[in-house]
Amino acid sequence: MNAEETLTESAQLKATDLARLPIRILCIEDNDSDFLLLQEHLKDAPFEKTPQLIHARSLRDASAKLGQAGEDPFHVILLDLNLPDGHGPETYHRVRELAPLTAITILSGTTDHELALTFVQQGAQDYLPKDSINGDLLMRSILYAVERQRHRREMAELNERLRAAKLELETAQMQLIQAEKLDSLGRLAASVAHEVKNPLATIQMGVDYFQRRRTTLPEPACTMIDYMQDAITRAERIIHEMLDFSRSETLQMRPCSMNDLVTDAIHMVQHELTRRKVRVETELTEYVPEIRADRSKLVQVIINVIINAAQAMPDGGVVQVRTMHGELITMHRNEGLREMDLPRPGDQVVLLEVIDHGPGIPPEVLRRIFEPFFTTKPTGEGTGLGLPVAKRIVELHRGHLQVKNLEEGPGVRVRIMLKADFTNISRLLPTVEPPAEGVAH
Repeated sequence: MNAEETLTESAQLKATDLARLPIRILCIEDNDSDFLLLQEHLKDAPFEKTPQLIHARSLRDASAKLGQAGEDPFHVILLDLNLPDGHGPETYHRVRELAPLTAITILSGTTDHELALTFVQQGAQDYLPKDSINGDLLMRSILYAVERQRHRREMAELNERLRAAKLELETAQMQLIQAEKLDSLGRLAASVAHEVKNPLATIQMGVDYFQRRRTTLPEPACTMIDYMQDAITRAERIIHEMLDFSRSETLQMRPCSMNDLVTDAIHMVQHELTRRKVRVETELTEYVPEIRADRSKLVQVIINVIINAAQAMPDGGVVQVRTMHGELITMHRNEGLREMDLPRPGDQVVLLEVIDHGPGIPPEVLRRIFEPFFTTKPTGEGTGLGLPVAKRIVELHRGHLQVKNLEEGPGVRVRIMLKADFTNISRLLPTVEPPAEGVAH
């Protein structure tokens, strides 16, 4: 059997199956005589099951019956164009709005081929002159109308899926372009950093020379030396961040406790938090599964996120830090499902959440926070590499970093999600002493 014969047989089977269904028909006809005649034609038609014919005498009546259909919709609408509350093409368009997915066949008292073609071009499935209707013609028209409408719906769904796929492909293409740009920028950053390190070392030697003779220098000179040392320190920090951004070094992955990493990070930045009058509230879930991580790198990320949260509240405040774990329910495709070992729905994950209650991030800024060297902080306070470096480190851990404004009020929520590692789960569980011999338990 060739492909054409297979398709033809498939279409015949669908038509046969359709003929066996109890087809529901809504007839919108204000002339009772025409409706009764139509009813007789349906009885004469060779349906295996007589269709269920519902009568509506006006558009208002039709609207009510369509609304009452619920989970038992109509398969086809037989529509007279001249009704008490509608006339001509307007009637068709109003019914199409009421039932956009239902096949509509026009019933007309005139034979007007141009008008028939116009309605079919606008979406009607058929145009039947009332004086030429008989049982066989009506059956074929109904079955073909329902089948054509089904194919039209399937085509619309397919087009929608194609549009979604096209959008996804465009998004992936933009991500690939951005990745190439970041890779080029990383190589450039590494080159610049290495070129700057040697001259900076020479300047540092000069500052050290004058520092050793500080007692012999006037006060303005000592002040200038301090300014130079601060500038060198900041330049070195920028160089280190540029190198961190450009590196794709192998991480020293070990089983780690997220709670321990958070505790270490908070301890390291406690002095800075105190200076900024920021208090950290922790809610660390007990017995969180371990993760595989490069401890020092991930602590660097957590420190960056906490410091950013503190800087978002210049008058002080509270930063909330939480850890939790559970099964990942959903994951946006653009957030990494193309990578084999990134978190997927159904995976057990560990989540770190850092929340500040600052003013939040404007949407136009939020779109750019992971761009290297983009910053809204004053000169000397930020390089624009903190979050890009943090994101790169989390991605090297096959995790996901998300930054969003709070929905329930001003502030920002940062989430770091990593796969759980259950290799050493027994170490996380509380130790239970065995009951003493002879003691009921």
